[in-house]
Order: sequence, then structure tokens, then C-alpha cells
Amino acid sequence: MDNRYMKILGIVLTILFSTVASVHASISMTLDRDLVDFRTMESGQTQTVADQGVYHNELTCSSTNNRTWYIKANMIRPLTSGANTIASENLKWMVVDVINGKGIVFNNRNIANPFSFAKGLVYTSDPADNTGTQVKLRFRYILAIPKNQTAGNYYGSVRWTMTEVL
Repeated sequence: MDNRYMKILGIVLTILFSTVASVHASISMTLDRDLVDFRTMESGQTQTVADQGVYHNELTCSSTNNRTWYIKANMIRPLTSGANTIASENLKWMVVDVINGKGIVFNNRNIANPFSFAKGLVYTSDPADNTGTQVKLRFRYILAIPKNQTAGNYYGSVRWTMTEVL
């Protein structure tokens, strides 16, 4: 059977996160949902995941150190099914809302940004964010399946990292 007519089943993205800071730092980062499931998709289809209405998950960050901090994202494992891979640029993130934050969203809100294996900037804090404010970033995810992609269950991993200027 020609793979162009097969459905791609169960594309799942696992989102991992980590925090990087100095020993004396008082920073924190939590993610409310660490799994993105695009469900059944077909070759050539693009789908957006926003299971909470306009967003899918929420990243909460805070720091009491009065220093600028950054949120970065990178793919650490591509979407794969056996020997088949979907290119990282086919998976995109979008910040759709910032709660309590005055900082800068990379490339503005509601703009889709592709994941890559290099750490990419997502958010830079404002001085008002650096005094213990719980800044919440709400994300939506978009996946485009190439037209000739082989059917399968695809899994990948993304890492969110919070760093602070020392």
C-alpha cells in the first residue's frame, strides 16, 4: 500500500523541562502538563493543539534574585517512529498569553516558532518579573506532517530551560 494514503497514528510529544541557575539562586519553573498528543493525523495535515481552550499548557516561572532570567526551548529527541523522523522545524511552539509578566516574548505572541536542537529564546524577563512574581507563559503547539511521511507512532522530547544572569 502506498504510504501517502496511510494515516499517521498517535503522534505524541513529551515535553521535559529543567532549571539552570547558580547555587544561591531562588528561581523556580513548573509545567502544568508535560505531554502533547496530536492524536491521529494524516500525511500533509497540519494540526494545532490547544486543549485548554486557546492554549495547551502553562509554564510558571519566578525568581526573587533581582536578575534578568530567560526561558529557552530546544528539541532533545526528534519525532521518530522506528527509523522514520519528522524534521524538528515541522513542530512549532507559540506563546498565546503571558500572565503577570512584563518581559519580552521572542518573536511576539501568537507567532509560531519552530523547535530546533539548539536552545532558542522564548522569553526574557523584565525587572518587574525579577522580584518573585509568578510569570505564566501559555503555549499552543502546531505540527505539520510532510506529504510523504510514513505512518507510525511518533514520539519526541523537548526541554524548557530557565537561566538567570549571575
